[in-house]
Amino acid sequence: MYLPKIREIKEALISFFSKPYTTKYPAEGFKPEDEFRGFPRYHSEYCVGCGTCAQVCPAVAITVTDDLNNKIRKLQINYASCIHCGQCQEHCITEKGVILSTEYSFATMDINDPNILEKVEKEILLCEVCGSMIAPTDQIKWIRERLGAKAYAHPNFLLNIQREFFELEPSEAKSRIRREDQIKEACPKCRHKIVVEDEFYAFNR
Repeated sequence: MYLPKIREIKEALISFFSKPYTTKYPAEGFKPEDEFRGFPRYHSEYCVGCGTCAQVCPAVAITVTDDLNNKIRKLQINYASCIHCGQCQEHCITEKGVILSTEYSFATMDINDPNILEKVEKEILLCEVCGSMIAPTDQIKWIRERLGAKAYAHPNFLLNIQREFFELEPSEAKSRIRREDQIKEACPKCRHKIVVEDEFYAFNR
């Protein structure tokens, strides 16, 4: 009958003379370990704007918006919805574009507070035939570098290389596909049409 009481007194004395296990937050800041999964942060120099992070986000906290008029893709993370799962970092194709930080608290009373939003903007490449989006320019460059010399076999990559040395005059979409469209930055759908037209039909009839 007395043993439980003695045990409780012993535990109380040990706890009283021991250091606290928690910090006095928010008076004292908490320093997380390096493995702590905090809010994800974009690193623009490594992010290519592919949007894989948005595709794998289970909380739908990441959105991708394409502005075709200004040729800009905006990726945005809403920390109010983020669950710190790390899927965005794990599936990032460059492995450095979005990385979980050790930041864990953005307490605010305003749901529209800009501090709870993480954004990055990337230039996008438009199809010169139909005007639809092909891919972000940085993603084209990243794929091109991985392909090496093989990239010279594709017009899109070839033109991307040329743009690093001099400006190319943009072309306007025509009413029908022409042979000159072979050497244009075209989306996969238009590229297929160009190849089929060149292979099975006569141009300039």
